[in-house]
Amino acid sequence: MVFKGFKKETIQFFLDLRFHNNKAFMDANRDRYIKSVREVFYAFIEDVGSRLQKLDEDLEIRPHKCLSRINRDIRFTKDKSPYRDHLWICIGKAATEKQGMPFFWFELGPEYVNWGVGTWGENRGMMDAMRRRMLSSPQDYIRILELLRDGGFCMGGSEWKKMPVPEEIPEVLRPMYLKKEIYISQEGATVADALKKDIADRVYRDFEKLMPVYKMLHGCVDEAMNQLDEQTGGNV
Repeated sequence: MVFKGFKKETIQFFLDLRFHNNKAFMDANRDRYIKSVREVFYAFIEDVGSRLQKLDEDLEIRPHKCLSRINRDIRFTKDKSPYRDHLWICIGKAATEKQGMPFFWFELGPEYVNWGVGTWGENRGMMDAMRRRMLSSPQDYIRILELLRDGGFCMGGSEWKKMPVPEEIPEVLRPMYLKKEIYISQEGATVADALKKDIADRVYRDFEKLMPVYKMLHGCVDEAMNQLDEQTGGNV
């Protein structure tokens, strides 16, 4: 499949599904979903993923592994709507759980589009390893913040309220030091941007810029896992 840009039909399907969020509508429009939504996302993943994998061969880029399901898990939510009116992709290390692990993402809905790198959920071991590295090599993390500023990215994620911050941590790094989880996203993109033919190029360029952040986070994951193995003798 060749990616030719997201379509207005993709957005229209999301809107129609929002207002007819039931199995009867989905059954009647499944072919439309496959053609206007899933196939377009698959082509986008193949386009961006094939280029991104040249920077890290361990990335999982098979479309069916990267694209979220249109069906919602309604077992533990008050909202019993069976389908999502938006989709996202996650590109991370192959054969790895997504929860708490670093990955690149792209998300598109009727009113918004965003993309970036980070974690979904907390990974205390990874963040503690990052804090240790910030203490030993603060300039490395100041450079990361400069990269984010120059690239038009913003940093998000909840913070610890009462965690003490060592005096050695530079003031500019304190918000990063306090993170429970972390994600970096592009600012200012609109749905109109997502419908442009160059959206795959734009997203890839940002992912390429953010690759040092992805590798930094995975380095912290590896450090945390190695430390846990040392503490437990590998019996986890």
